[in-house]
This record gives sequence, C-alpha cells and structure tokens, in this order.
Amino acid sequence: MASSVYHVGLDLELNLTEPDLGHPELPGLWERLRADKRPVPQRQLQCMQCREARPECPEWMFLTERDGVRFASHFNTTIADHPAGEGDQHKAFKERIARAAELGGFTVEVEDRARDGRRRTDVLVKGAGDLIVGHEVQLAYASLTSVKKRTKLARDDGITSLWTTVDPQRDFINHVPWARTDNFPWKYISEGGNLQIRGGVRTLEMERCNIRNPEPCPVRVRGKCGRLHGKWVPAFPYQLDDLVRDTAAGDYVPVIVVGKRLNRRWWVRATDRDQYADSVGGLITEEDLQRRRRLKVIEPPNPRPLDDECRYGEDSGIRAAPRPARDSDDADLPLITKVEPYVSLPPPKIRRYVCGAGTGPCLRSPARLYACGWRCEEHKP
Repeated sequence: MASSVYHVGLDLELNLTEPDLGHPELPGLWERLRADKRPVPQRQLQCMQCREARPECPEWMFLTERDGVRFASHFNTTIADHPAGEGDQHKAFKERIARAAELGGFTVEVEDRARDGRRRTDVLVKGAGDLIVGHEVQLAYASLTSVKKRTKLARDDGITSLWTTVDPQRDFINHVPWARTDNFPWKYISEGGNLQIRGGVRTLEMERCNIRNPEPCPVRVRGKCGRLHGKWVPAFPYQLDDLVRDTAAGDYVPVIVVGKRLNRRWWVRATDRDQYADSVGGLITEEDLQRRRRLKVIEPPNPRPLDDECRYGEDSGIRAAPRPARDSDDADLPLITKVEPYVSLPPPKIRRYVCGAGTGPCLRSPARLYACGWRCEEHKP
C-alpha cells in the first residue's frame, strides 16, 4: 500500500492523505478516480517508488478506501507493500536544512502550506529583508512538468525555490534552481556529516589574457588581448549547510546562464551575478523565457502518404534529439570579458639556446629558436 500515487494522464503526484489529494484546483478528483472502471492496461495510476526503481517498467495501482483511510495498492500482488509517508533520508535532509538555517539566525517553517492549499514547501526559510527561500528535497522521481509547476506556484507566492537532489540525472537539473549533494544514509545526514555540494553552484573566475596565461585568447585568433576573461567553475569545497545560510542571506542568488543549446540555472555569488550581467548586457528572467516559448513558431509536421510496407531495419533518416547534458559541457556558454586598462608585463629575458617557456621560465638547454622563442624538446611548438 502507499499514500501517494502518480497519475500519468494528469501528470500529477497525488497525496491520498489530503481531502483534495493535494490539488484543490480539481474538485471531485477522488470521486472521479474511484469511478474509473477501465481495465488494467488503460489505468492511469502508477507506483511512485516503482517509477523510481524501474522507470522503464513501472507498476500500476488502484485506489481503495477503508474506514475513511485512502491508499493505493498494486495490481501485482507479488510486490511487497511500501511504507507510507516520507523516507528516513528525506526527513533527515529536511531536518538538516532547517537546523542549518536556524543556526544562521533565520526563521524556519517546515511543511509550510499556502492558504489555498496549492503549494506545500518542505522547508521555508525567511532570510534577509523580504527574501524567502523554499527548500524542496526531491529524492524520488518527480516529472519535470510537476517540478516546474511547483516552482512557479512558489514564485507566485514570492518564494525562491531550491531543489536538492542526490541524483546527477534528475530531469529538473538546469530547469529550476537546484543543488546536488552526495548520497549518504539518513543517519550520516542527521549526525551532521559533511554534505559536499557536487552540482548547481558555480563561481566566476577571471584570468588576465597575457603571455603568462597558457590558454588561447577567446577573442583573438593569435596573441593576447590583455583583458580579463571569465569562466564558470564548480564551487569547491562548499557544503549544503553553507548554501542554506548563504542563500537566506542573499550572498548566493539564482541566475540563468543562456547557452547556445542549453540554458543553465546555477546558484552564484551576488557579485559574480552582477559581473556576468555587465558582460552580457543584462540578465534573463523566467518571464523572458516564457515569452520566447510563446513566440516560437512550431512548424507543422510534413504529411506522408499511407504506406503499408514494413520497413524494419531500413534507415529512415529521422534522428531523435540527443539527451541534453545535465551539468557539463560548458563550451557553448557565452564569453565573459571585463575590459580594464591594460598593464603591460615586463618582457621575459631572452637567453640564446636556453628554453624560455612558462612563467618560470624552463631554462633547459640546449634549445632551438622557434617563432615563439627558444624552446627545448619538451616545450617545442
């Protein structure tokens, strides 16, 4: 038995312990679902835990009510009953987040629910000023549509969501503000073990483009431009407790980094966000992305004549879109450049037949003369 179930057709997670199943916008939902007498292959209810363990082959469920208690059961009776309610690891994460916020001097509300019942947040942290951060711990499966909907409901209530997960392949990564930690047992989390941030938090590193920088200039084909170029790098070392307090204080803020193929959402320092905004001409918001989606023209499919011939094994020429990266492949990110007065460096001392590679320099001999200077066998171009 289970107290929660996933509805495929509605793309909703249903909480059977609530009178309205957690969706007051759909009155009479329980009665409609109970009246569904279709055969098993046409049912719409799936076990959430089985979807997590075996997404390629989820188990179907039906609804039952006994003595006023609602629950869902498997059609397949060989599956053992699942424990109702949240798992120990989920509870440990919520307690850990709440404790970290309270130690930082912030007000915390666990399982906060909106007045209209449409939103329920795992841990609500009231931060500096009017800042409110809603922490959502998502360890089990949740559809991307459901996560986006819950994030929008929180944003409408003035809450900035932060989704915490332990799985690097979660569908909502880069679609909502998120963070990923190591996957530890509940006891380790409750006892205050280190929870290192593994994804979702970045810092901006600026490096001078000069002769001491071995990286090629992203602006010029050859040579150095003398400006500062930046790149987003993972924040390390950084703990979940620090992220809870820094987001509540406003030191770390969410940002949307627009790429050529994929938009990424990270938590970054407020100073890095401002510097990034100056370099790309402003920040993009969720409302801007929604507006772009509405303006996007979808081309109608090209109809083809009816063909009753089986073409199994033939190359159709149709290719599915590749699975998008979750938190990698930064090659398509925009160039971040800060223009500053160029400070020339003293030219390196040139010695004949002595290698001048590196910032050291190398000083090995014998060396040969190339267009870039005297170089030994190891550093020759």
